[in-house]
Amino acid sequence: MWDQATFEPIHIPKMATINDLPNEILLAIFQQIEGKKHLTRICKLWNELIVNFLVLKISLLSEERIRKFAGMVFTRSYQQLSISGVMLVESDFNWTGCSRQLKNAPAKRARKETDPYVLLRKCLQVVRQYERTVRVMSLSFGPIMDKSLLAFLPRGDGPSSLECLVIEINNWHIMKEENWNVSRMEFIAEEGLQEISEMPKLKSLRFGDSRTKGDRTVRRKFFDAITRNAKAITSISLTSRSVTCYSDYRIVRSFSTQLQELTITVWPLFVKDFFQLSFPKVKILKLDFKCITIPDAAHLFQNLKSLIDLTVTSADNDEFLRQGVYRHATTVERLTISENRNITMDGLQGLIGLKELQLECECSWFEFDEQIAVPCSSSLEKLVIERCTNGIPFYGALVESVPHITELHITGDNTFNDGCLRAICTTMKNIRRLKLTLIPFVEDPITDVSLRYIGNLRKLEYLFLESYDDEDTIQLTGSGWVSLLWASDVHLNGFYEIDLPNMLDLLLNPNLRKLTLDQCGRACRIVETVGKLKQLMSDSRPLPHIAVMNMWQSARQ
Repeated sequence: MWDQATFEPIHIPKMATINDLPNEILLAIFQQIEGKKHLTRICKLWNELIVNFLVLKISLLSEERIRKFAGMVFTRSYQQLSISGVMLVESDFNWTGCSRQLKNAPAKRARKETDPYVLLRKCLQVVRQYERTVRVMSLSFGPIMDKSLLAFLPRGDGPSSLECLVIEINNWHIMKEENWNVSRMEFIAEEGLQEISEMPKLKSLRFGDSRTKGDRTVRRKFFDAITRNAKAITSISLTSRSVTCYSDYRIVRSFSTQLQELTITVWPLFVKDFFQLSFPKVKILKLDFKCITIPDAAHLFQNLKSLIDLTVTSADNDEFLRQGVYRHATTVERLTISENRNITMDGLQGLIGLKELQLECECSWFEFDEQIAVPCSSSLEKLVIERCTNGIPFYGALVESVPHITELHITGDNTFNDGCLRAICTTMKNIRRLKLTLIPFVEDPITDVSLRYIGNLRKLEYLFLESYDDEDTIQLTGSGWVSLLWASDVHLNGFYEIDLPNMLDLLLNPNLRKLTLDQCGRACRIVETVGKLKQLMSDSRPLPHIAVMNMWQSARQ
């Protein structure tokens, strides 16, 4: 769906378009309509529902889009606003034509040909236009535009309707820093602007900074303004690449007793103070450590009484996991650990309510990052491996260490070979959902020989197979193993050379009810193949549901 006021597609959730509703549901609805009044009322409610999901999405990552944006007038009502790429193009772009179209630009100084200030003013005009109605606002700025942040907060008479605010400060994007003429930049000052409005409905604040340096004073003022004018925040996300700022801790402290979700980059500047806070209502906590030394975490986790979902990144401290997470985070049901080394599993069984465990590594392709320690938990039901392991010893031990696993995802493990898959499929017979990423360029990749062992999983309901690299994909040759599958739902991703015999083998499996092909086959051939299959199988049994997504373009044909 497109809107005349935008140059980006408007994203509407699945249930917000009539065409996406099954015919059976539409028929059931209209069977209940007794007259035109009822029909009118339903259509009105439906229209209001669609309006609530309309998104004005503006991307300014090219000169062409900037020129188009400068001359646009927005008249439709929107409740979601997204502006991205502000100040991420070359500063020698000729802004003169855009400046003429900006009637309300302040004239306190002459505009030069290369003056990006007019773009900033135009963005601010759009924000002002919708600040009374917009519920979700996302702004993505260039690396030196944080000085204008306060101007973009809601201002004027009456409270704001804003519920979610997302701010991203990006690093130098498509060009080098020295190509920016920073001395020409003029920022929007607060002088002359109305007071910042109260934001009683603001529940969620996300602030991301990917720069290597930034203005801490500006950041502090922005967070202080949020703290003063938004009292109902329950979700905060503060992520930073290199910029450490004590104001991050201050705003978290201000809302600590009411937060339900918290994502934060923890710096040495405030790690000790942060560990002394109490978060009685936090259910989802994500901690990314930039600290060499981490203090005792007992107090922190003892006061996380409602914690269900915990993510720990780069802790690099076994005692933090043993004595902090495993010993005191007893309410956790979902745990994600991302480390660039072997993650200790000693004490994991202390999390008696743990249902899902995900082990990640940012450098998953290096052998020295192998995961050797095997998780041990009698309550674990789902295990996700997104890192290298030591292969057969790791997977062979899972059947005894996590006996109640029903869902297993393995991606990014370049040691995963035929032996590993055989060990899983011949011992872990309770698996109902299996997701495998097959990596073709490793020394010992998965072959059809071990894929046959998946047929041993008689309780399997869902199978997801993904070929990692489209330039060197694993092909579904000799796919006799397909007839052995017990799964009723099969999802294939990245198998470029899938053809008629491959699909016929899949569809002849009597257990199959749904087949999803994501980036499989070529655009013109996949439709032709489905047509042939319908002819071949019309006399035997109905075709399973076939979903085709993201087909390869004709350039690859």
